[in-house]
Amino acid sequence: MSDWYVVLVEPQQEIRAVWRLHESGHELFTPVVRKRVKTGRVGKNGAKVTRIVAKPMFPGYGFIRAENGGLDAALATRGVRDVLKQRRPGYVDAQPVVLPDEAIRAVFSRQIQQQQEWIKVSGGRKGSAWKRGDNVKIDEGSVYSGLMATIDNVDSKGRVEIMLGMIRHTLPADMVVAA
Repeated sequence: MSDWYVVLVEPQQEIRAVWRLHESGHELFTPVVRKRVKTGRVGKNGAKVTRIVAKPMFPGYGFIRAENGGLDAALATRGVRDVLKQRRPGYVDAQPVVLPDEAIRAVFSRQIQQQQEWIKVSGGRKGSAWKRGDNVKIDEGSVYSGLMATIDNVDSKGRVEIMLGMIRHTLPADMVVAA
């Protein structure tokens, strides 16, 4: 089994680096949390317009699973700066920090916990983060994953009805992300 390393990523390039590394056959984990941010626009009622975006939990960092020799290919990927290193007694050069699998699992479970808290806060019609006309991207777990859609309806149970061109489909709200 290969080890996990901490990768330093170019500023605001975490998500792009994940895709580039996946395309080259590497596994990079960058935990994300959803946050509401201001868009700088003002709505029809005079209120500031906001949207939900996925932000990295640890900006500028990611976790890569690789063999020690496989880090060189990952470092050649655009958007990846370096591997986090530390000086160890007996070594002349700094060595990459190796993380146990349990640490990555703990970060992953924390990400899931924050995702579920976000769903509880924003789920349902009254406090829903979604509204009719929002453009969304369908997350993994559906045959439509990766496709762009428009929200057609949000029901009281937190389900969203989306329009994929001429196709209408109902999904749980946690399967869509803001586009």
